[in-house]
Amino acid sequence: MKLTQLLPALLAISAVSGAAYAAPNERENAKSFNNERAKRIEYKRDERRDDKKQRIEYKKNDHKERKQAKREHRKEQKRKVAHYKQQQRTRNYFKHNRHKVVTYRPGHYFNHLPRNSASIRFNGITFTLSDGIYYRKAKRGYHVVKPPRGLRIRSLPRHYSHFKRHNTTYYTYQNVYYVADNNGYRVVDEPKIVVNQAIKVGSAKNYELGQTYDTLPISAEAVTINEQQYFKYQDIYFLPQINGDEIKYLAINLG
Repeated sequence: MKLTQLLPALLAISAVSGAAYAAPNERENAKSFNNERAKRIEYKRDERRDDKKQRIEYKKNDHKERKQAKREHRKEQKRKVAHYKQQQRTRNYFKHNRHKVVTYRPGHYFNHLPRNSASIRFNGITFTLSDGIYYRKAKRGYHVVKPPRGLRIRSLPRHYSHFKRHNTTYYTYQNVYYVADNNGYRVVDEPKIVVNQAIKVGSAKNYELGQTYDTLPISAEAVTINEQQYFKYQDIYFLPQINGDEIKYLAINLG
């Protein structure tokens, strides 16, 4: 065979061999490209997923912060309202205590009754009540009187005061004493409080430690020790003790 006839055959064989060798490389390249593409897709998917989680978390935190801010705002408003009410109570308290109450003794005479007075009938007797003061008709005008024990009123007068004695709360105004009774208030006698008078004693030897005495020496001085009230006379301390309606004094030595 001539060389000119052999050359085309060799070229054809080389082309077939090159194509055979190139086919595996193209498949590998395509596989690698697909893998890289899948990785890019997965990466973008993860990135979007992370962004979505971050947005959701941000919205949750922002919602919590707004909710907390609203809660703090409501608390602040409540504190302001409470402070305002406290100021109003304080103003009313001082206004109440600045009120100068004029005490009228029984028998005081008036030509005319004050406005907004009300009639009260008790045991066949008619009284007129106005701001805690009781009146009765006289020949000319009206006289201030003291209400009888047992008379009941619906509400207490303004500017009354109260105190507690033997687990009973007493309300008083214009030297009239009341106790709560069936959604109202009943007039009672003034509670009796016996206070012992001090006597003059020449020496502490007249007192014995551990004994209770009805009276104190005049020169005894009031002292407070550990938030407890005592009366000191020379080396003896007297501890006040309530016995019924009386006050007695226990002689002790505090060392």
